[in-house]
Amino acid sequence: MSVTPVPTTANRAAIGQDYVWPIVDHALESRVLQQLSSSLSDRDASGVIGEFERSFAAFVGTRYAVSFASGTAALHALTRCAGLQPGDVVIAPAYTFFATASPFAYEGIEVRFADADASGNLDPGSLPRLVDERTKAVIVTHMWGIPCQMAEIKAFCDEHGLLLFEDCSHAHFAAHEGRRVGTWGDIAVFSTNQKAITTGEGGVLVTDNAEYKDKALLFGHYNKRCLQEVSPDHEDYQFAFTGYGLKHRITTLGAAIGVDQLSKAAAIEARRRQVLQLIADVTATIPAVDLLTPQHPESAHGLYVIGFRYNAAASDTSRENLVADLQAAGGREFDIPGSTRSIADQPLFRGQTKSVPLRGVEKFAAEFFKLSFIGHDDHTVVEKYLDALSTVGARRA
Repeated sequence: MSVTPVPTTANRAAIGQDYVWPIVDHALESRVLQQLSSSLSDRDASGVIGEFERSFAAFVGTRYAVSFASGTAALHALTRCAGLQPGDVVIAPAYTFFATASPFAYEGIEVRFADADASGNLDPGSLPRLVDERTKAVIVTHMWGIPCQMAEIKAFCDEHGLLLFEDCSHAHFAAHEGRRVGTWGDIAVFSTNQKAITTGEGGVLVTDNAEYKDKALLFGHYNKRCLQEVSPDHEDYQFAFTGYGLKHRITTLGAAIGVDQLSKAAAIEARRRQVLQLIADVTATIPAVDLLTPQHPESAHGLYVIGFRYNAAASDTSRENLVADLQAAGGREFDIPGSTRSIADQPLFRGQTKSVPLRGVEKFAAEFFKLSFIGHDDHTVVEKYLDALSTVGARRA
């Protein structure tokens, strides 16, 4: 009986998968095999989980990083770190993946939704109408790798005594005004699912606050690690053995992948910025397609996906037909997202006591489409997408 080989990066590309991530090379294979021979479960930070967390904190530029089984679990931990209670209010972007807001709703915290700016990010201009005495925090998502207007949002939070959280799941390499995202707020969360830095499944909470770090440990870890790391003076040290009752540890194999990824972060960033620039050069000649880019000169793209806005005034067709034409021309990874959209009308978030019109969200969602980054080094694949853009753009302009 024949055995089907594990698809490597090379043969996945050969059978027609243009989006291949992570890049499976000898170094990654060796790291994972080494971990298989070492430990499949670490109960403290002495092994690969601690190595991954220290590397991730250094990558972002924060004092602490605590790993979790998913970005959603890390966001859930954030609610406990911040001491949020049922009846409190958090302002969130209406245009985002639902997990940005779902942990708050799960805990009985009211989520109020802000409108979107031209980049699809939370519009700071809608914040004043959503704040009242029950409001405790604002959470932003750096959508599709474009950093939010963080200076303005942070100033608003400081003025009103609100905590500021960042969902950086799309934005591992992003910066705003020269400052890395994930360092603007009180707490930030990164997903490490199939993102620019991946662990397969996973998430990381980062902060400079030791109190938040300890509570994050108590939320997702327990026993040996909490007994070792949580200060005996901490108000919740009594829970060190059990934690708060949940277990959200990342796997050691996932952490091993993450360590390998972080060791290659500079190369990953350089490759993706090169591809982004090639796409930018082509879209600059196509009136019907606007490339989403950070607007501040000292800001940097997060390199999760390449986002576009369809310009109906400069086209003879619909966005849907344009994307279908791009796919037919060989650009199979062009698509219109389905799971990331306005979440304000979802049953999980019913009961908002304040709201604002979401015209910016509606406009952005109606115009946006995206392209996954081509991560492998086969430049002929990138050329195929450049050709598809040029050909379809010229025909549809």
